[in-house]
Amino acid sequence: MTYLVTGATGFIGRFLIPELLEREGDIHVLVRPGDASADRFACCAREWAGGDRVRPVRGDLGAPGLGVDPAWLDEHRGTIEHVFHLAASYDLTERGAGTRHVVDVAENLEAGLLHHMSTVEVAGSSAGLFTEDMFDRGQALATPMQRAKFEAERIVRESPLRWRIYRPSIVIGHSRTGEIDRIDGPYYFFRLLRMGAQLPRLLPVLVPRLGETNMVPVDFVARALDHIAHRPCSDKTTYHLADPRRQGAVEALNLFADEAGAPHLVEVMPKRTLDMLLRVPGANALLPRVGVPLDVLEHSEFTCWFDCRHTTAALAGTDIKVPPLAGYAPLIWKYWIENWV
Repeated sequence: MTYLVTGATGFIGRFLIPELLEREGDIHVLVRPGDASADRFACCAREWAGGDRVRPVRGDLGAPGLGVDPAWLDEHRGTIEHVFHLAASYDLTERGAGTRHVVDVAENLEAGLLHHMSTVEVAGSSAGLFTEDMFDRGQALATPMQRAKFEAERIVRESPLRWRIYRPSIVIGHSRTGEIDRIDGPYYFFRLLRMGAQLPRLLPVLVPRLGETNMVPVDFVARALDHIAHRPCSDKTTYHLADPRRQGAVEALNLFADEAGAPHLVEVMPKRTLDMLLRVPGANALLPRVGVPLDVLEHSEFTCWFDCRHTTAALAGTDIKVPPLAGYAPLIWKYWIENWV
């Protein structure tokens, strides 16, 4: 096997590369020009300990042809079995342009299979069950991230390539170490929970009904991605890398409230009540003051739940499963407290 990977030094990529190194073949990693990107790659390469099997390829997701040297493309045409597209930064600013460049390069290389990392957030405002076979259902896409991810997925779907699309839910820390490399999703609420530890634990904290959430640890995502990518299953298939168990957002946050020693959250009012309160002059500055961006609620709860039938079938017979959040929530909290506070 020979691989080309974008976003290898990102959160999911850092854990995918060690999985690929368990297999045979060279791994070519797209690295942006500049000292910061080169330093990050060098740091990750030491961590991966893959030697010369992990090879940097100078390029830029935002450039046509990924800015890769044409001579490199000529040399490797017909030799790349798998392209993993994990990087998303340019897509978020240019509505899928980075993915378009990846698709063009994969075509140029005559690559065997394109693996595209999307997100369950393409479901947008959908209600009820959102299956792996669903895509454009006329759903509203409220945030720039949702719109960019939707457009990127559309570009892959319309390409002539063999492809598989993976939609993780909210990706949190490693289930055995708690490790993260950025603050996102539920982590924005951890500071509030820590502040809540100063309140009497018998006094509940009243919050709006926040709907459902879905969280998976990064090690599950990396292992599932590696396994499904190499499995001789159908192409042009989408896989939800999500927890098949449904869970309320407040139920999940209360697992972390227990670790913080804070009172439990209790849902007592409709979500629209919070929306109305945030329209009051000055009120919309409250959440940012405690480290919670105003749009974080859009990324921490869902109006639908996610079918994982394709993923479950592809992982059958393996030990790759989403562990219950209650089992590793203490590790998630401990890593945050020790490394991010």
